[in-house]
Amino acid sequence: MGNYTIIADTGMRLVTMLQDALVPELISSDSEIGLRSPEDRGDVALGLFLYDVRQSEEVFQPMRVVHNERISRPPLYLSLYYMITAYARGDAAYRLTQDALILGRVIQFFHDNPVIPVEKVDAQAADGIELHVQMLDLDMDEKSKIWSFPNVGNRLSLFYRISPVAVDSAVSRAFARVAEVDVHVSPREVQRD
Repeated sequence: MGNYTIIADTGMRLVTMLQDALVPELISSDSEIGLRSPEDRGDVALGLFLYDVRQSEEVFQPMRVVHNERISRPPLYLSLYYMITAYARGDAAYRLTQDALILGRVIQFFHDNPVIPVEKVDAQAADGIELHVQMLDLDMDEKSKIWSFPNVGNRLSLFYRISPVAVDSAVSRAFARVAEVDVHVSPREVQRD
């Protein structure tokens, strides 16, 4: 399970996975792949932008025991929505081809790796719930609403959902386990009609 850092940890894990998949074949260095808003992309060649976080309905868990004498609220499960955009450099003809190559490799990588073991994101995780990577099928109107940055032209982008991402509750309370049961049975009279 994850504490409040799990959203940031998930983004950084995605960056690391894409660095392993793209560097040095298509992108020259790890520093050129990062979490960036399209309006403040800096020097990245591939930017991942977390544009939405929603509660996930895929998983439900009841109260759970944390340590031997404490119980906590169940985690809140989230779906994280990312826009992935390539920013190749050079003349326009080269940029379009390079963008297509980079995005093609991202698609191939996530198609081949649709599940991320949660331990890869949060080393403390013990619940075994895997994170699923799903490419979203958005129409142009939905994409243009997401890409609504003033003075920034639209670029070809990919849209993915990562879920379920668990945020642990910080609320817990003490409880006592039943250690002994004393049962008394007394005979009852049977009434006959």
